[in-house]
Amino acid sequence: MTAGMPGSQGVERHLDVLVERLALAADNPAARALLIEARRLKSIIDNWRSVPPAPNVREEMLARVSHISAAASDMLPQSASRRDLQSSQSGSHLFQTGVRVPPAPESRGFSGGGVEETVITEGGGALPTTPLDVMPVTLKDDIDPNLATLRDPFSVRADAYRALRYRLTQRGDPKVIGVTSAGRREGKTTAAINLAASLREGARGRVLVLEGNLRHPSIASMLGFMPPVCFEEQLRRHRKEPLEPWVAAEVLPQLHIMAVNPVNKFSPLLDPIAFSIAIDRLRLAGYDYIVVDTPAVLETADVNLIADSVDGFLMVAMGRKSDGKSVKRGIDQLGSRTFLGTLLLE
Repeated sequence: MTAGMPGSQGVERHLDVLVERLALAADNPAARALLIEARRLKSIIDNWRSVPPAPNVREEMLARVSHISAAASDMLPQSASRRDLQSSQSGSHLFQTGVRVPPAPESRGFSGGGVEETVITEGGGALPTTPLDVMPVTLKDDIDPNLATLRDPFSVRADAYRALRYRLTQRGDPKVIGVTSAGRREGKTTAAINLAASLREGARGRVLVLEGNLRHPSIASMLGFMPPVCFEEQLRRHRKEPLEPWVAAEVLPQLHIMAVNPVNKFSPLLDPIAFSIAIDRLRLAGYDYIVVDTPAVLETADVNLIADSVDGFLMVAMGRKSDGKSVKRGIDQLGSRTFLGTLLLE
């Protein structure tokens, strides 16, 4: 353990107190959003007992806990804050770094302090159908030959993705599918696009490819088009205005893409609350399937933060490149609840 770094049990105790405090205020949309995020973080950190995180992932997760703690301190009513902190004084101190969750000031309540309200939906009927603006785009001529379902739809490779589509229907027919890999450059983006194109063939409605890898976006360059609106920009905008229209690029009839503009400069840190809002709303946009191209599972905590928003993950491995032990660690980190299977690319 790194010197000065808190143990996971101390962080778990702190998150227990934080979850209890936020649960008392769950009728407030902003508190409910923080509660969802705190529960996600607790689930991830609980998993550290069996799957120790990489140092950079650990640092990132602890920073997220600090951020939520500060946000909760600014908005929770004093009565709830005091009661919970008195019940667990050991949990009121976050880390050895001295960050803590103090009681909210007397003058602050749910409407005070300039708290930004966020809407989180928990059911299909909670919000109206999501408005969608669709803009056709043209793909580059020399498209990657590994995108077989687009370049050579009658090939053996394309048929393999159709077989994968059938296998997924046998696994409960998940509607929102995350595609990941243990490490970088192991074919997950290629697999995500191919899978979405094969799902489109058997779908009555539309299929969406969503770029959830803000650290290393590659969909736009792989397909050779510029996103009409950067997906990261849409995430930020819809966190404040969740009922605004979304913008998708249509690369084939009924096959839509929401990609990150690789030219834009932005924080590579995924906002899990904004991403939850995106999935909640896009489920109501008329898509039969949503395929999410995520970061590599062992490189960041983003995949774990995305986990609650998807129906399951497909793990991609590349023959003669992917390390078997790393793939197993990635599967263990995902957990059986969200693991759909492994796709081996030759």
